Amino acid sequence: MMANDAPQAVLLTLLVCTLGRVKPLERLLRSLNVQTRKNFEVIIVDQNPEGFLDATIQKFPALRIKHLRSRPGLSRARNVGLAASSGRYVGFPDDDVWYRPTVVEEVLDTFRRNSKLNIITGRSIDLEGHDVTVMLTEEALITRENIFEAGNSNTIFIERMLAQSLNFDEGLGLGAASDFQSGEETDFLLRALGKGAAGWYFPELTIYHDPIDDGAPIAERARRTTAYGRGFGYLIRKYRYPPPYILGKIAKTSLRGAWCLATGDFAGARLRIAWANGVLYGYSRGRPAFPVQK
Repeated sequence: MMANDAPQAVLLTLLVCTLGRVKPLERLLRSLNVQTRKNFEVIIVDQNPEGFLDATIQKFPALRIKHLRSRPGLSRARNVGLAASSGRYVGFPDDDVWYRPTVVEEVLDTFRRNSKLNIITGRSIDLEGHDVTVMLTEEALITRENIFEAGNSNTIFIERMLAQSLNFDEGLGLGAASDFQSGEETDFLLRALGKGAAGWYFPELTIYHDPIDDGAPIAERARRTTAYGRGFGYLIRKYRYPPPYILGKIAKTSLRGAWCLATGDFAGARLRIAWANGVLYGYSRGRPAFPVQK
């Protein structure tokens, strides 16, 4: 091997936790295979039966892949991956997202140009460029007040050493042994801010994600919406947001639900009721003791 053919030092770790998905994961890996910058590693934390992903991973010999295993639980799996990360920065793509060819380059260049930042975030969009979730429209410093609209797990990039000092709360997130199956990434960011970390939201940093409204039955969508609401309500109480904050959110959602009813959108009304019920449940639970497990 010639000296100039030597592998570039790893600057970015992309930590992918996966369960039950093959084709979406392969789509993500294909998108990583054509990145304009190659100085990254991929850590796949596999929660499937033994051998489930072997054939998929073998299709991408050019990628630096660490294939790890974990017991179920998204936050648990992320902590397993964090312990094995070696990049200066870490990102957390879900197994159903995919990257534009320049995402790694954009992330590294953004950190290089903004050396005082510990965290950057962006937007998840569908193929038509529409936001997958409600996000800010302008660049912004990430604060307690805007954090719920300033990034989700797929668009978080953070200094590795900071991330390893935090870990994810294994009592939150999909597969956790609790009623709170969401909110783990916002909790993670709020704890980072509490340590004095500086984060900035860049709306031009976009990552593709399938639309949330994926044709699932309304009962399933309502169940997921309730889960999101519970996580939100729990975090609002845990981090002592003032009561007017949560009341304002519920009032806004209730008004949208009433509009849905008035216009015959009964599915939309049901989803908003589900979210409000979830928020109230999560808020009523106070601050359960879910320590970060290392």
